Amino acid sequence: MSNKRCYKQYCGLAKAMDVIGERWTLLIMRDLLLGPWRYSDLIERLPGVTTNLLASRLKEMEANGLIKKTQLSSLGSPHVYELTSLGRELEPAMLALNQFGFNFMHGGPLPDEQVDPGRALLTLKSRYRSKQKGVVTFCFHNEYAKDRQEYYQVNFSTAGVDIRFGKEHADTSCVELSLTTYADLVFRNASMEALEEQGNLLVTGDRKIWNRFLDAFGLSR
Repeated sequence: MSNKRCYKQYCGLAKAMDVIGERWTLLIMRDLLLGPWRYSDLIERLPGVTTNLLASRLKEMEANGLIKKTQLSSLGSPHVYELTSLGRELEPAMLALNQFGFNFMHGGPLPDEQVDPGRALLTLKSRYRSKQKGVVTFCFHNEYAKDRQEYYQVNFSTAGVDIRFGKEHADTSCVELSLTTYADLVFRNASMEALEEQGNLLVTGDRKIWNRFLDAFGLSR
């Protein structure tokens, strides 16, 4: 570990901040909770970070053992960055900070604030209190990004909750909705049936898996 930024304190929190205290580091790790990303993906997902600064942060994080760089299976494919087992140890702390941040999210997002479906889904990790299991594919109509369609898969089991960008798993339930509808369902305790009747939510595929999902995360049918 570099001595460039060091609090010089023999304390677990100080040692942790020596490693993750730089601007953008935790936000990069948050997005890597959603699976591996290419350098170009991270640049797009982190508006405001410069290319040089992102490259520097990734290099530091790799040197500290928080992330690793791997190549996708196809020949000539770009490298992707993903969390190591050490990096994943920070997940509970990141989720706790995310929950704490809700105290400062008054009203809706500002016009210049990026809104991402995957980050909204990460809140599910703290809500899971069940032995139910299944895979649900979310197709988001992101009204904050010119209604761009984005897919994420939520795999829940006794091992925990894994959230990944894309739609690779075939045996699944699929739900189409907007980010506003997701907020109504998850944060405002809206009834799924009411949202469906209003045409704000469409469920296809295995309905039993979807019902298990609602029960697993304490959401209203």
